[in-house]
Amino acid sequence: MTATEGDETAGDEIEDNSLGRLLALSDGVFAIAMTLLALDLRLPDVGDKAGPDEVAAAVGEVVPHVLTFLLSFYVVAACWRAHHRIMRSVTRAHWRVTRETLGLLCLVAALPFPSSLLAEHAGAPISLAVYGAVNVVAAALLLLLRHDVRAFGLAAEPADPAAQQRAGIEMWGNLVVFALCVPAGYLFGSWGALVLVLLAVSGRLGTIVQRVRGVPDAPGLLRNRS
Repeated sequence: MTATEGDETAGDEIEDNSLGRLLALSDGVFAIAMTLLALDLRLPDVGDKAGPDEVAAAVGEVVPHVLTFLLSFYVVAACWRAHHRIMRSVTRAHWRVTRETLGLLCLVAALPFPSSLLAEHAGAPISLAVYGAVNVVAAALLLLLRHDVRAFGLAAEPADPAAQQRAGIEMWGNLVVFALCVPAGYLFGSWGALVLVLLAVSGRLGTIVQRVRGVPDAPGLLRNRS
């Protein structure tokens, strides 16, 4: 096997266009996963002569699927943003980057299953535990990818180090929230899913921490957060 095929014994760096192909594959998988999440959004069969009450009841049955779709779409989008932030300054490929990205993509592609499980069986503790566990591993892989990019010097210096620090804090915050999901269903029953509301806080945690520390927002902040 040659270095261009990612053989660890032939060198850590991959010298062909593997980085570009990996990024293209990543964007494709993220896009497909987001689309697949919408497959659960369908009304139950109420028949051709259903009255207003039957239609309203059918819509009510879809509400959990809609909420879970919005949640999982947000989660996948957050993973994509984090992966984009990590990889956009990477200039050299590495077998660890490939391995960790493929692991992340595997979990993202599988997310429609725990998402559907959570929508259909929100009261079952195992549903929230599975959802949380899948996303804990995904968040851990993102943090490991971030570490390896730095450890192996694969990226140019970020234009805004404060933005990179902010992103790291947010990734750790998301990991903690998903870890709390695992016991929350068993401790609080159907109310345990409310722990996912904390994602709204963890997604802004980096900004909150930096403001508390007095770190000023860099010019072009919105551009750097993309």
